[in-house]
Amino acid sequence: FLTVLSGSSTVACSGDDGAAVAPDAGVDALGPPPIDRTQPEAELAPQRQACGFGAGAWAAETLGVELPVGADIPIDHVIVITQENRSFDSYLGRLVAQGYYQDGEVDVPPPDWTVPDGAGGTVAPHPDTQFCFGVNHGWDDMHEDYDGGQNDGFVINNNPGGARSMSYVDDAIIPFYYALADTFAIGDRYFASVLTSTWPNRMYLMAATSFGIGDNSFFVDPDPDHPVATLFGLLDQAGRTWKDYTDGPHQQYFLVPFGLDAELTHYGDVKCDLLTDIANDTLPDVAYVMGDELDGQSSDEGPSALPGIGGAMVEEIIRALFASPAWAHTAVFINYDENGGMADHVPPVAACPPDDLAAHDGDDNPLDGGFDVTGFRTPFIVVSPYARAHFVSHAVYDHTSVVRFIEARFGLPAMTGRDANALPPMEMFDFAHPPFLTPPTIAAHTTVDPEVMSRCGQVPAPIGCD
Repeated sequence: FLTVLSGSSTVACSGDDGAAVAPDAGVDALGPPPIDRTQPEAELAPQRQACGFGAGAWAAETLGVELPVGADIPIDHVIVITQENRSFDSYLGRLVAQGYYQDGEVDVPPPDWTVPDGAGGTVAPHPDTQFCFGVNHGWDDMHEDYDGGQNDGFVINNNPGGARSMSYVDDAIIPFYYALADTFAIGDRYFASVLTSTWPNRMYLMAATSFGIGDNSFFVDPDPDHPVATLFGLLDQAGRTWKDYTDGPHQQYFLVPFGLDAELTHYGDVKCDLLTDIANDTLPDVAYVMGDELDGQSSDEGPSALPGIGGAMVEEIIRALFASPAWAHTAVFINYDENGGMADHVPPVAACPPDDLAAHDGDDNPLDGGFDVTGFRTPFIVVSPYARAHFVSHAVYDHTSVVRFIEARFGLPAMTGRDANALPPMEMFDFAHPPFLTPPTIAAHTTVDPEVMSRCGQVPAPIGCD
């Protein structure tokens, strides 16, 4: 196991006998020990698939020698932009139909795909003309949508009006995302980490577990019987920098129990701080970015908001990077916390349980199911000078794959069994021959129809910068 006490330098990793091994008192910062990397990926991949590694495992131990770690990854800044509640099919499912990729290159819905409507009929994918709506996506809802791998509960679970879950947007609504997907690397086997809603999945992005919580209850206090780490605590202990940027309320209320909310230098606004840090080439080692979570005209891209508003925020970030010296040594991962109840034709896949905690809600009531299966697919785009051009990865990833990339680059141990066995998206990069040292020219630009915007509530007051 791995124990990290935030705000201190206490780290313990299990030895061969399972007992905690104290760190060398002379070591000031967390970092991997010398590891003789000789095993190829062909030997280690089956071990990961069998969940053979546990918390405390270093990336150099779990990844084949062909995959880089540490300074062999020429990335100084990792930006993780995690938006809300979109399935792959509902956002990027038109990549083939609209001519960006050839048939078979991307796993998009087959032409005859439908799901039952609960009244003897079926519903096929169709363009979203309503906007600004939400569909059910809690623990029970997601498991009903999944239906043991049938993926046929999306409409029935949301009736009346369940057909909305089968709607999609295309390059008319999110042209910049389609241009990014056409230019850079995408993954069509990227899944949310758990079959439920926002906060458990965001916990996986920050701690590689949801601590047994299966609903949107806020995490209150670590269980002393199951010591856990957070990515941010590990970064602190390794002497690395991190920052949480958002258009709205920060994720810091998740971090309160770990003492990581005290330093305001860890938190910033997108327009006032992130764009300035990009322009000045003063980005932290790791940046987490999210849109605001307000209803209506929020920038988080959830189905209750307009995708173009959040898309415009992301476009502003990417274009700022294109114009910055930071571009040369940055990797941006664009993902979505979960599918938000929006339909996807690819069933979730088996996953390594992060720990031995049983699924429960915020009141400790047990939930049916566990943490040995992923959530549904979400969009996944890698933007970097090193991202492969017009490339589709079919490897299986989840949120902890991004976590594992960060751990591999900055020398951090795995926090749970999930990230220990995760495959980082290394194949989506060409570190030897970077295709985009000169940023590409992308003409597509995201705009929002004012008439459509008027349906989604009032525009919140702009945030001023000091």
